[in-house]
Amino acid sequence: MACALALPLQADEAAPTIRLTNGHWPPYMENTPPHYGVISQIVTLAFAKKDIPVSYGFFPWSRARLLAEKGRWDGSVAWTCRKKLLKHFHFSDPIVAHNYALFHRTSMDFDWEDVKDLESYRIGLTQDYNYGEEFEEAVAAGTISADVTTSDESNFRKLAAGRIDLFPMEPAVGMGMLKELGLSGKITFHTAPLQSDYLYLILSKQVPESERYLEKFNEGLSELRASGRLEELITTSLPDLPARYLVVEDEVQCVE
Repeated sequence: MACALALPLQADEAAPTIRLTNGHWPPYMENTPPHYGVISQIVTLAFAKKDIPVSYGFFPWSRARLLAEKGRWDGSVAWTCRKKLLKHFHFSDPIVAHNYALFHRTSMDFDWEDVKDLESYRIGLTQDYNYGEEFEEAVAAGTISADVTTSDESNFRKLAAGRIDLFPMEPAVGMGMLKELGLSGKITFHTAPLQSDYLYLILSKQVPESERYLEKFNEGLSELRASGRLEELITTSLPDLPARYLVVEDEVQCVE
């Protein structure tokens, strides 16, 4: 499903619409007008600074990535830096910082300090997510027991049912999803972050105009950040999270 979200342009200044895949990860990204989540809103406003309208298509995350990778859509919102994505995409400047925390049943006494502390637990993971180099190396080595599925909702249901012990998820997204699923109060999270990272706009290397779009987006994003509008959008939309997890103070580039 495609959703257009853009500011009006003068008829003689009309620019081609950039088409971006998107997914369900509220409050950051969601198929709910008028803004489609705070990161979608930031992306739209950054492009609007350069008179480029945006159209979003909402898909499951694996399909969202694949459609953009093949150039059927211009790019996708929003992804962490991963080596396998760098082969197919140009990465923007970072939009926001974020972190993953380990969710667990409230009835389970859980504490951890190091990835080695997680070796005795069954951990649910969502396909195509990036959980950090150290953790993913432990999964690849088989020292951590991982159960991979295609949706966050499925992992939360398995966690509530006791089929897994832990599930790493971004706190704001996770708490909102638990409320939607009717699981609030049954599941909580440990405050120590499993991973701290950044979210980026990615643009397909199959699209000839992608580098020009990337330059324009980065310029618009920089203007939003310099004006204070970016921080305002984030802290207003996500008032319950510490600002240090959300506002990028130093540019962190995702490059090969």
